[in-house]
Amino acid sequence: MIRAWIAEALGVRAAEPAEALAALGRGACAWIDLDCEDEASARRTLEPLGIHPLVLEDMVMEINRPKVDNYGAYLYLVVHSARWDQDRPQLREVDMLLGERFLVTYHDGSTRSIAAAHEVLPRRPELLTRGPGPLLHFILDVLVDHYLPIMDRIGEEVDQLEEQLFRPGQRRLHQRVVQLKRGMSALRRIMGPQRDTVLALTRDEYRAVPAELRPYLRDVYDRLARVSDLLDSFRDETSSLLELNVSMVSNRLNQVIKRLTVIATIGLPLTVITSYYGMNFDLPEFKWPWGEWYALALLVLTALATWWFLRRQRLD
Repeated sequence: MIRAWIAEALGVRAAEPAEALAALGRGACAWIDLDCEDEASARRTLEPLGIHPLVLEDMVMEINRPKVDNYGAYLYLVVHSARWDQDRPQLREVDMLLGERFLVTYHDGSTRSIAAAHEVLPRRPELLTRGPGPLLHFILDVLVDHYLPIMDRIGEEVDQLEEQLFRPGQRRLHQRVVQLKRGMSALRRIMGPQRDTVLALTRDEYRAVPAELRPYLRDVYDRLARVSDLLDSFRDETSSLLELNVSMVSNRLNQVIKRLTVIATIGLPLTVITSYYGMNFDLPEFKWPWGEWYALALLVLTALATWWFLRRQRLD
């Protein structure tokens, strides 16, 4: 699906892509949004803009990392939106072309930032009438805003894992921490390049980015830097959780081994005594009137003496 908007003196209105591109020749500003289009369709639609073939090829691919490329008359910008679903981020690439009077966006499937721009643009025509730069900032601003609830959710999950760590019977805790750590790693792989991409837009080397827009882009960069710092902090906390969980499992194992060792130590002298009295020839003690009770008492006293000795060693 292809949607287009034209910003003229009378305001902003929806139009066909060809009409929007033709309006650029009259000095109007235009926004063209391509959703789930193939390379051939994108090439036919954007042919009047003279977009480089490599850019058209990269736009329809879902393997690009966040970046900004300067092609003189326009910028090619790649960013990623994110949703958090079951300890994993769902990332979606958004490709944008920013010229002095046009903005082109490409994405596979609906994204909240693009949908918000379509919804808000009729009520706020100044986003496009003043040039495509404010509309670019709006899309980036909404996209970055959706990262902050993800950070809150990760923080809550880390707090819950810390509380559950000291509860008995948490056998799947290690697995949950590893899943959360993998999800954060996937998010961090695009967060660093995306932060650098937005930072590059705040410099004065791109003529497609108006000077009055750069302070607003720096605000977007500050929030991305905050998200990146939070991810680093959560990564350290989850690493500490893994180490603490391993230590607690090892400590519980040591306690079990300790109990088994005590039982085996108490049983060892009993085994020696029963082996002695279990030999297949008569012993003098068997001829005593209370010989069997003597053997039983010897077993009990030996067990008690061994237990007392082990307890005394532990207290010392």
